[in-house]
Amino acid sequence: MEDEDAPDAWIKAIKDEQDTVLPSTCEDVKDHLQRALHVKIPVNDRLFQIMSTKNSTGELSSMLDKLFEPEPRETLSDITAAVLREVIDPLGSGSESATEDTYHHLWDSVIAMLLRLVTDGNFRRNTNASSSTGAYRPDLCFYGMNSNVCVFRGEEKASGELDVPVKELHEKLTWRYDDAPYVFGYAAVGLLVCLVAIRKDEKTGSGAKAEKIETYNLGSLKGRLSFFLALLNLSTLFQPVVDLIQPLGIPEYITIKRSNGVQIEFAEDCVVKTYPQSMPSDDIIRNLRELHRLMKKHSVPNVVELKKTNMKEKYVRLTPIGLLSPPENAQQLLMALRDILQALVVLHAINLMHRDLRWENVLKYSDEGDKWFLIDFDEGTSSPAAKVTHLKAESHAPEILSSSSHTVKVDIWSVGYLLMTSPFQDLPPQLESIKSQCLQKNPSSRPTAESLLTVIESLIES
Repeated sequence: MEDEDAPDAWIKAIKDEQDTVLPSTCEDVKDHLQRALHVKIPVNDRLFQIMSTKNSTGELSSMLDKLFEPEPRETLSDITAAVLREVIDPLGSGSESATEDTYHHLWDSVIAMLLRLVTDGNFRRNTNASSSTGAYRPDLCFYGMNSNVCVFRGEEKASGELDVPVKELHEKLTWRYDDAPYVFGYAAVGLLVCLVAIRKDEKTGSGAKAEKIETYNLGSLKGRLSFFLALLNLSTLFQPVVDLIQPLGIPEYITIKRSNGVQIEFAEDCVVKTYPQSMPSDDIIRNLRELHRLMKKHSVPNVVELKKTNMKEKYVRLTPIGLLSPPENAQQLLMALRDILQALVVLHAINLMHRDLRWENVLKYSDEGDKWFLIDFDEGTSSPAAKVTHLKAESHAPEILSSSSHTVKVDIWSVGYLLMTSPFQDLPPQLESIKSQCLQKNPSSRPTAESLLTVIESLIES
């Protein structure tokens, strides 16, 4: 039986409460946010006195009853005390000269860190670096427990009209949340915070629209308490929303830094890849431009598309954003191999090769069922090519590192490597045979992409 006298019982109660029926309208959501807590929060004498003093007119009484135990305790846990200090007696942040950075402590403490505490989720604050690349990411993303979905996002400004960050929450968003009726967000301008439900825009089918739930003034105790209650109740809706969304391979809007210094930024509708000073970025970007020009000219299917390059800032912008979702069964493996080989047939016909085929570079389209595409053509080049020394021997054809030159047959070896490293290990006999043929040491003994595609398509049809 739950001990409601435990110092942090209110936190456990919120974590354990997951609503199975989601509110349908914004008014229903608003009603949900105004509910009294099932397990009330304890307060100590000092905080109790602060609230009592500021409640001389009785305007806080209803809110206090919904949130707190009726009598103060002698002591609080460190966790509860820290949370309540930020809500009841925070540091000031409201000067006219305040910048967006000035408010970050307030926004993070009363929003992101609170939600992390009561949901076991996590948050990521994005930098303004994305603005230089033209890639949109929310200022703050909150992810539910064990989820890559940004179920709650924030747009923030130090000053101005609240409608500006509200618009930013949805105008560039591509709806990818399946059957979820909404995800949530907040728009903050200084001390004003508006909670928002973000829904699919049925007119466009792929866009989104924002519906304001309620606006709160964090400059007053009443506003902070109302917002505190609203967020606690809102957090109980996160997991039911996430459960309606197909799992994503990587967290939305994440930035990954590879060991070689390359930074990969996942934005709303594109991926931005930025190269470090230590790499020959100009040569890499020029090579990518030419490869993608040729791929576009010859209509190579199932490959990532280069949308923009910037030599000065050393980045490229690519689309679409795929799912890191390797095939899970024999049928999916056949479909993935078909899509890969369809690309290789055309690439090899124009003497181009990828040279770095691994499951990390084969992504699933997010909206086209069992369909995959190739990414990361940084190692791509024309065939034949001279040997290289920087690629790993265990994941690349032997002749890439050992022979004076190599051809498109290195990609065929990589098809065998994909079969060897497939998450689906119990390969049918036909695929075991293909794997062995592709991994032959002698490049001339390996099949062609065209012959492999014929075999794979016949296996799909059988």
